[in-house]
Amino acid sequence: MDFYKKNHKVELNKAGFGKNFNEKGATSKICILVHGLTNNETIWSFPDQSDYGTLLQNELDYSPFNLRYNSGLHISDNGKAFSKKIQELVDNYPIEIEEISIIAHSMGGLITHSACYYAQLEQMVWAKKVKNIFLLATPHFGSFLEKFANLTTNILEKVPNWHTRMVGKVINLRSSGIKDLRFGYLTEDDWNNVDPDKLLKNNKMPVSKLVGVNYYVISARLTTEEKHWVSYLFGDILVNKKSALGRSKSDKGFNFPAENHFEFAKTFHFELNTRMEVYEKIKSWISA
Repeated sequence: MDFYKKNHKVELNKAGFGKNFNEKGATSKICILVHGLTNNETIWSFPDQSDYGTLLQNELDYSPFNLRYNSGLHISDNGKAFSKKIQELVDNYPIEIEEISIIAHSMGGLITHSACYYAQLEQMVWAKKVKNIFLLATPHFGSFLEKFANLTTNILEKVPNWHTRMVGKVINLRSSGIKDLRFGYLTEDDWNNVDPDKLLKNNKMPVSKLVGVNYYVISARLTTEEKHWVSYLFGDILVNKKSALGRSKSDKGFNFPAENHFEFAKTFHFELNTRMEVYEKIKSWISA
């Protein structure tokens, strides 16, 4: 895990920082972009190589940093590493950081929640500097595709045919990160000493939001109509609105306020990374 720019690691020292800023130099406000499953920082790039971070740099004087991480690892492992990486950035930054904004897509949002959880647990300084967290299609209640995979493998491995059982075992070779997406696990306690392939067993522990932080949610749907059954079930094909908003009567939900949510119609999951309308919405919230 590290910060990257144009496919090169950003060293958290004077020389490395110098290559990451524009002619205005380092600013006291930073924004961090966190990609999702199986991606890297290039998923944010427009054709001209700009992204939401560089646009905020040019228009609102934010200093941008793009995170790259191994999405096959447990979300909690990446969350711990992300927390330490942000603290390393804060400790080595050439001036004092007064404000941090995080823009996270899909799994990246879960890793951000996990990092915030461990930052509070370990009393990290950076957590007190966070002002805004933007969650783009984050599956707070997990992915229905991973739930389906879990159901499928359990069925296949119970069929009295070794070929069928072998197919189930092969499918079960999914990474720890993907299996964490079944219910949106955020902490080590969620998965530690638990059979990861048990049929639809949810061991998720409740996690609190950071106090005093503005949380904003952007979701997407495939259809024009908001109440279409396809949108209700599948949302943007990977995450539906309920999961993105974290709405739940239990303590496992985040229950983000409706006024801090916006949904884009006729939009696919990965289009949220490079859509100017998404940037304009983030900009309007961050400016307010």
